[in-house]
Amino acid sequence: MKHYLKHHFDPDFNHLNIKANARGNEQVDHLNRGYVHNVVEGQVLAELIPIEDRLPEGVAPRFVLEKPVFPAGANTRVDPQNPNLLLAGANGYVYIAPDGRICVKGLLNIRQDVDYATGNISFIGDVVIHGSVRSGFKVKGRNILVKGPVEAATLEAGQSIQVEAGVKGDKRAELRAKGSIKVKFCENALLSAGKNILVEGSCLHCRLLVGNALAIRDKLIGGEVLCRRMVRVGAQLGGGLSTITTLTLGYDPFLMQKIAELESTITTLKTRREALSTPKAREPGIRPEQDQLLRELDQQLAVLDKQRIAWAEQIATTDWAACAVIVPGEVRPGVELSIGQYYESVSDYLYNVRMILQKEQIAMVSPAEPKK
Repeated sequence: MKHYLKHHFDPDFNHLNIKANARGNEQVDHLNRGYVHNVVEGQVLAELIPIEDRLPEGVAPRFVLEKPVFPAGANTRVDPQNPNLLLAGANGYVYIAPDGRICVKGLLNIRQDVDYATGNISFIGDVVIHGSVRSGFKVKGRNILVKGPVEAATLEAGQSIQVEAGVKGDKRAELRAKGSIKVKFCENALLSAGKNILVEGSCLHCRLLVGNALAIRDKLIGGEVLCRRMVRVGAQLGGGLSTITTLTLGYDPFLMQKIAELESTITTLKTRREALSTPKAREPGIRPEQDQLLRELDQQLAVLDKQRIAWAEQIATTDWAACAVIVPGEVRPGVELSIGQYYESVSDYLYNVRMILQKEQIAMVSPAEPKK
């Protein structure tokens, strides 16, 4: 008996010839073009359907099999509970190999720039981009490696990000990784890493959120650093009094960001409450509605205030004595450093120093890295 091989994905998909999608209002979406077909382990890729007599309408003859045997390739498996189903054996993207086998691959190689030809990239596995990531585009993946430069684009990784040619984002580039980030250089960008950040060259006018340690081999000039434990800058920290460089150590930077966003929301709600409480706003005809709104605002503020207190207690548990800023090179005026609740502003040139917390104040100790 013949069988029809029904695909649960587009067997004719060609990533080199994708068409832009039309939205509901018939506008063409040039940013999300469906460059890759994600599948998860255990997902049905294809099934075998018996053909009794003649070929059913709409069935392509090329997918009719003389024997009920799947063209199973890498990272696929037949369902042990139902031998007529072919499943994905791993997370990745599904494709048909030149020899006709159905395969799943966990590494996505993009051998061009991420731009209007590819659209945004969202992949469940690892991504390697052999070109650049152009302004306005987004890439999501488990681990992301970019061979070329990153412009004013967004990269989000479940684990790590590496950019071999650097990031120059015009204040709109964002790199966010739950693990670590490594870049050649960065300028006018936001880098957020749950673990470590390594900049092989210079970091200019960036905002860095670092869950553990930050290392910059050349210069750190301008911008803001929120780092939990340690910062090391090899050649130069700060750019002079005309360029403020801010470093905050000793706190969870992501919790600090949540608290800042929460406080902004509280401020907005309080402003709205004050506007509703003015005598002019409390007209007799609509007073019951205003009273209800005020009660709702008070309830929201009470919940948010409890959350703020809980987060503030959580953030105060860091060991500040383990924090340090290490600069074997030069520290210039204009550097503002906080370790926990302690603050120091650098007003003179310093050389080969380690900035640490001693006796409830920030001390400058030399040399920066004592010989063992």
